[in-house]
Amino acid sequence: MNPFRPGLLARLRRKFLLEPAGFGRPVNQAAVDGEYRSGAWAHFHQLPELPRQSVIVGYVTQLHANPAILDLGCGSGRLAQLFQPHPFRRYLGVDLSPEGIRMARALNLRECEFAEGNFETWRPAEKFDVIIFSECIGYAHDPGALVAAFLPALAPGGTVVISHFRFGHWAAHWRRVEQHVSAFEATTVANARGQTWDIRLLRPPASPA
Repeated sequence: MNPFRPGLLARLRRKFLLEPAGFGRPVNQAAVDGEYRSGAWAHFHQLPELPRQSVIVGYVTQLHANPAILDLGCGSGRLAQLFQPHPFRRYLGVDLSPEGIRMARALNLRECEFAEGNFETWRPAEKFDVIIFSECIGYAHDPGALVAAFLPALAPGGTVVISHFRFGHWAAHWRRVEQHVSAFEATTVANARGQTWDIRLLRPPASPA
């Protein structure tokens, strides 16, 4: 058997070339569905995740009154649930996993819609004041290109919010993202387990006069 079969070469290229350059690791829909069914993603609804989720909600409610929000990689709807006490006029959550979307819809949240979609190809037909990428840019083939692809859906004066766990090549992911958008506010959040996240508010660079 040829040890350098195409599949092996592709994996080696991703591990030693693409990932260190900031490319992500796309996931399989069936695998993610299985993880939701097994409870592997239930931790998003538990206390250790609340610090970084609360920062996202706090940033958005401070910056935008009654916003239209697009939550990419929304999973089982935890962020939408935390936004419920706050005013917003529209909330659209999109996720690759039908099982995650089923769980989100089962929450029966006001003014919230949840749709299946792969953010590599799915695009909205409307504009949003806030576009959130919560713990998902590491699953994009190119995190920077992903964020750039959604900028046409950002309303004037809108904000991109990214929460990203410090794991693997997280710093390289940020470098790719910031080729397209500039951070104007940022914070780092850690919990008692020693898990650390960066949350950044970003906008497209101002066009030259």
